[in-house]
Amino acid sequence: MKIFSEVFRRTAALIILRVSGTFAGGSIAGIELWQSAAMAAFIGLMDVAESLSRAYMVDGILDIDEINFAFGGQQSEDVDPHLAK
Repeated sequence: MKIFSEVFRRTAALIILRVSGTFAGGSIAGIELWQSAAMAAFIGLMDVAESLSRAYMVDGILDIDEINFAFGGQQSEDVDPHLAK
């Protein structure tokens, strides 16, 4: 269940990032705002779903490293660097 919640939260963040980046481009091209937002969200979801599916097909298990790879980054710890010393 922990992996599902991790993927869900990161997917929501990805959708917000993708949609916010397409508002201006869609309006300049004459596409309605909701259509450009929906397309950006769909494309973002499909990119992640494809990557997670490929990782799952290899061994039938999704671990945190494969999820990090699917979202294109490393999981960063929530630590204040000044307090960590």
